[in-house]
Parts: sequence; C-alpha cells; structure tokens
Amino acid sequence: MFFRNRKTEKGQRNEDLPESNENFPDSEKPYGLCPRCNKQSSFETIGFLPATFDSTCIVHQGGGNTKQYYDRVTSFECRNCNQPIIVLEEQYFNDKPGREGISSGAINWKGFFWWPFFNMKLDVSIPQEIQETLKEAKITYSTQCYRSSAVMSRRTLEAIASDKGESQGTLSKRIKVLIDKGILDKNLGDWATEIRLIGNHGAHYDPIKEVNKADANQIIMFIEELIKYLYVMPAEIAKRRSNK
Repeated sequence: MFFRNRKTEKGQRNEDLPESNENFPDSEKPYGLCPRCNKQSSFETIGFLPATFDSTCIVHQGGGNTKQYYDRVTSFECRNCNQPIIVLEEQYFNDKPGREGISSGAINWKGFFWWPFFNMKLDVSIPQEIQETLKEAKITYSTQCYRSSAVMSRRTLEAIASDKGESQGTLSKRIKVLIDKGILDKNLGDWATEIRLIGNHGAHYDPIKEVNKADANQIIMFIEELIKYLYVMPAEIAKRRSNK
C-alpha cells in the first residue's frame, strides 16, 4: 500500500521522498525511522495477525464467526533496505484505545513495540559491561519505557567511570575527577552531568521532573558520543597506525 492523496517532497532525481517521522513506523504512519537500516523510509504492509482477542465476535449470516481483537502483529517491509520489521499495534477508535470498550468511530492502529530493536550493533572496542548496559538503555527506549531507559543510560555512565578507574564516591564526584585528570574535556563533562541528572529523574519519583521521549533519546545520543570519543576513535586511530 503506497501513500496517495498526500503532498510528497521530491529528491534530486524528482523521486518521492518519504514523509519525515522521527518515530518508528506503524499502520497509522507507515513511514519513519527504520530500526534496521536507521534511515528515514516508507514501508509497505506485508500482513498482520491478531495478538489479543477481545470479548466480542462477528457472527456471519452463513454460519461461523470472526473473533475481534484490539492488539495485532504487523509486518512491514522497508523500501530502503528491503527488510521486514515487526510492529505490535493497538487498535484505537477516534484516538481512544479499543481495549477500554470503545467500539465506534474512525479506526486506526498505533505501534507500541518494534522489532528488531533500534541500532543495537556496537563497536567491538567498547568494553562488554558498557555494551550490555547501553543495549538495555536502547531496548527500554524502543519499548517506550523512557524512565527505565534514562536510568540505564546513567548506569552506562557509571560503567564508563568505573572502566576509567573511578568507581568510588558519588557519580558527580567521579565525573569531576575524570575532568580533572583530562580524561573528559569540559564539554564532555557537561554532557556526562546531563546524563546523570536526567538519569536521576528517571530513578526517583518527581511528578514535576518526568523523563519524556526526547530526554531519553538525547541522553542515549550523549552516551554514544561519549563512547565514540573514549573508545571507538582511539581504537580506530590505533588500528590505522598499526597498518602503516
């Protein structure tokens, strides 16, 4: 199913570009960020199956019935990498979930879980303990558990500090020591502080300082840049020098 009756932007070769959507795709918006190739793309529906039946069914005149459902598994194919992704979707009627007993209005399906998990391939130069906590931050982010993701991002920062020789004292003090030692420059130290603070908001209940999707996504990006600076770039430089 392709997108019709909507305005599309054109590329350099006058081709249709997929509508921008910072989220992952679903049936309501079959375009967005592909969790496989990490590119903005459009998606074609391959098929779907029920995931959770509700208490009603449609009785057919000729006999038999069809069970109704409010969760389903939908398979999409990315038009960029030509690989399938799996989305768990929930049925909505006029933006109200069908599981609440709503059964009338315009139907749409909204995703709440995507497979494969987004951007999980990590460089081999990253220590295993740091890889494991970062992957957990990404998994919880993919399942829309943004507070949990922020906490795991903070834990990843703790793992980095420990790997760099600072395992004692508060995380705030450990970040300061890493800056004083020159392991982190001032800008990276500021990033680390933001990760710590947002992670704290995820770990401790405070209705005023909630962690939203943008917060969780941003600190994962901060962590990845920090890891790139501390582990990936030095490994790449060492490899290049060894090949000379």
